Amino acid sequence: MKPFSLARVLQLTVRRSETLARTVKFAHGNWLRARGRQVQLTTLRDAHIAQLAGELRGGVSAAQLLEMNRLQHAQADEMQAAQAAIDEAHREWQARLAEWMPVEQRVKALRLMEQRHLAQAAIQQRRIEQREHDELVELTHRMDAVHRGR
Repeated sequence: MKPFSLARVLQLTVRRSETLARTVKFAHGNWLRARGRQVQLTTLRDAHIAQLAGELRGGVSAAQLLEMNRLQHAQADEMQAAQAAIDEAHREWQARLAEWMPVEQRVKALRLMEQRHLAQAAIQQRRIEQREHDELVELTHRMDAVHRGR
């Protein structure tokens, strides 16, 4: 039987899927790192708030209060930037995932077609072997009949 006619297409599609899978994993890693940065900033903010609470109980000067206020605004800006980075990384990850999924479905379909092709080839091979066996048995019976007939 002839070889699977779409073997080259399958090979190229598998390569494309693997390349896209790497981009999906990279984008997912970026998203996880962005979330980790946000957690880190939240932890720093909470620690800073606790420190401020302690300092405010003891009383602080107006200049110190202004500096603390400036730091809190800077932290809030960093948190907003971190959230924006998370959102962007998530969009990028989802875009890469959406690009990869149809290619992966195509790989699955081509592999299924290849399996069906191989199964059909196996059936044809068994039929050929059975036919050869039947012909050999028939030839053997004829030879026996000829030898007995003498």
